[in-house]
Amino acid sequence: MTTSPLEGLTMVHPLKLASLFMVFGLTACGGSSSSSPASTPTNDSASQNTTTSTTTTSSTTSSSDTSTPAPAATSVTYELKFTQTWERTTFPTNYPNGTHFSPMIGLTHNDQGRIFQRDSTASAGIVSMAETGSKTLLKGEISDIQNLGHSSYLIDEAGIPHGSKSVTLTFEASQTYPHLSIVSMVAPSPDWFIGIDSLLLFNDNQWVDEQTIQLKVYDAGSDNGVTFSAADSTTDPQTPITLLNSARSDTDFTEGVHFNSGENIGFITIKRMQ
Repeated sequence: MTTSPLEGLTMVHPLKLASLFMVFGLTACGGSSSSSPASTPTNDSASQNTTTSTTTTSSTTSSSDTSTPAPAATSVTYELKFTQTWERTTFPTNYPNGTHFSPMIGLTHNDQGRIFQRDSTASAGIVSMAETGSKTLLKGEISDIQNLGHSSYLIDEAGIPHGSKSVTLTFEASQTYPHLSIVSMVAPSPDWFIGIDSLLLFNDNQWVDEQTIQLKVYDAGSDNGVTFSAADSTTDPQTPITLLNSARSDTDFTEGVHFNSGENIGFITIKRMQ
């Protein structure tokens, strides 16, 4: 009986036949793959590239997130320099003799320990400081603030005497008490003062390294005087604290600065000590 070549191959060499079919199969797959142009990526390839890019970005972000920054100091020390710019040339309207600033007083505190606030009635301590330069009543009020747990550090320093330009002091602040408030009388004056109200020194887990604050003049609302050397004239009832506004012929102030020159009466620079 005559057999076909294929049948003979199956009977005599089964293993070779199986290998032959495998070769046919591989050749068929290879031909299908080469039918797509190499220069045109498939949708799956584009999706893979996007995934790889996203994965790489996520890996980089994850790696950077693992680095922990050094924690901020619990407390720090600052140097404060108060420089006056109150001069006859820039504040010519009824410029008084013997200009000076009274001894400075303040504190570091939390958000409940402020000693004055614009548009609020001044305390007896602020009135006494603004009218006479005395710190006695205000020190008592700060002591009460400390007893309530709203402050831990009292600032009780010198002012700027007549003929001097500046005064420098140091103070401590902590994360528990990160605000600074400080005041000084503008002298002579009816009830005018300069001050910083609740300056925040610690924010977003960082301490302020250096900051300069241009000072404006406040009216304590306790005296009716309109010029620096005006006689005492009690305001009754007392009015809220405002920025100083005065007629052009009196002291020529608007919103706490000299109207004609646009000058501030002084500035404070605060630097964190290393």
